Amino acid sequence: MSNLTPLVCICIPTYNAEKTIAATIRSVLSQTYQNILVHVVDNNSSDGTAAVVESFPDERITLFRNAVNAGAEGNFNRCIALAKGKYTAIYHADDIYEPEMVATQVAFLEQHPQAGAVFTEALLINEHDLLIGEIRQPKNLAAGGPLHYFPEVLKAILEHSNFLICPSVMALTSVYQEDIKSWRGELFGSSADLDVWLRMLQRGPVGILPQATMRYRISRSQWSANARVDTGRAAFFSVVDHYLAQPDVRSLLTAHDLKNYQRLERRDQVMRAVNALLQDQPEQAAALCPDIFSMSALKAAWQTRRGMAVLALGLYLKMMLSLRCHRLAKASLIHMKRMTNK
Repeated sequence: MSNLTPLVCICIPTYNAEKTIAATIRSVLSQTYQNILVHVVDNNSSDGTAAVVESFPDERITLFRNAVNAGAEGNFNRCIALAKGKYTAIYHADDIYEPEMVATQVAFLEQHPQAGAVFTEALLINEHDLLIGEIRQPKNLAAGGPLHYFPEVLKAILEHSNFLICPSVMALTSVYQEDIKSWRGELFGSSADLDVWLRMLQRGPVGILPQATMRYRISRSQWSANARVDTGRAAFFSVVDHYLAQPDVRSLLTAHDLKNYQRLERRDQVMRAVNALLQDQPEQAAALCPDIFSMSALKAAWQTRRGMAVLALGLYLKMMLSLRCHRLAKASLIHMKRMTNK
């Protein structure tokens, strides 16, 4: 292959994905960009994942099998160590990748050599492949040009939470292996990917393509088993707090940026309180609600539609807790979650 088609290494860390990985691999092999290697890194699966992978005769696929389960972040680290070629993408074993995705990202990186990575937007699908939503970058970023830098992306994250999609990124292999080196799961748990993206941004600019080039799967059972019932502070905040504690980062931010972050924290508190009540923990729910109606919270709520929704939910929750109508509140919240798919 010529320099116009640099080698791309597509890594697929996997664990017990026999039901979905075939569709993922088919979407990878259907890419219009053909100069790829596919590294499937199996994390000691107990199902038939390896057999499914081995059923594909394509010589570009290599299956690596961990002797012991290394954990999710450990498996990502092995993907980085095994990567080859100029560019590396780390895909999920249950998502679908559109045929032009790799070609589009390679073209962007070749045209913008100062960029260390490029992200895309995504459509959301459920376990039945039905479209259930989308993840888009904030409009002000999309309107801001092809390259994005650490300050503007951090400010957008403080306002909108994390919109950078893990399996959408393609990065220089050298950035992964020389600058990033590892996912810091021991510090940031399930949000270790956000830390990786912020470290990439501290190194230099990235691209965020304003188009959905993949279908990101959200499993209802997995979602409800984790985020939907979580009563602990989201791992996202530990990442952001880590960066806000750095004086050079803090100096980039305005009072408005920090107020945006406070809005995210209040929303997280309300949702944790809802989950606590759903788990018959009214005392914990009440403990999470003390400042929902502070003056700053009320002023912030009026500025966005989402803020108003959080305020209304918090008002309802606090009223029901005060009246000790725990059973009625739980039943109504279950109904609301079903109706809104939250």
